Amino acid sequence: MIGLTFMRVLLLTIWLCQFASGLLAQGQPEGIFLGAKAPDFTGTDQFGREVNLRQLAKRESVLLVFYKGYWSPSCVRLLTRLQDSLSYFTDRQISVVAISPESDSCRALTLQKTRAGFSLLWDSSHLIAKRYDVLQELAESQLARYRSGGIDLVKLNAPNTPQLPVPSVFLIGKDYTVTYRFFDPDQKRRISVKELLQQ
Repeated sequence: MIGLTFMRVLLLTIWLCQFASGLLAQGQPEGIFLGAKAPDFTGTDQFGREVNLRQLAKRESVLLVFYKGYWSPSCVRLLTRLQDSLSYFTDRQISVVAISPESDSCRALTLQKTRAGFSLLWDSSHLIAKRYDVLQELAESQLARYRSGGIDLVKLNAPNTPQLPVPSVFLIGKDYTVTYRFFDPDQKRRISVKELLQQ
């Protein structure tokens, strides 16, 4: 009888763990996949220009970059290197567009740090990140860790909610198809401009 009860408890525990893992996985972003049609969007960049993906992609390919904000060293480093190599992308008829939920004042700091000559778009209500399935929900414990490091996402992203995109890159062809993607939700790997230029 004790052995039977133990087996039932064990099986129930395993099932609950699998169920919980499934629920967690459902909430994780995956990023749009290679071969998918890129969702359209329109936004205003730091120069006051209206940027529409469909109109832009009619003329040339688009390198779409999702970044966290001016406070992320790895994101600033990538944006700076993209700016340093911008002429190479231009020569290959590729427009660079970077997207973040950070507020206008924070975007100004990103511009100051990176000297970006390409478009930096504010993602109002995280609409673009949601369409590209890169929006990451943050638990209160994660937000607390950010705050302990002096990063208050409630203030930095206002009026957006304190969520972040997974730093990711998509290359979109003239037929609006995703021809390359870099998406690492664990954020353990960094992409290089050299890798992007080889696409």
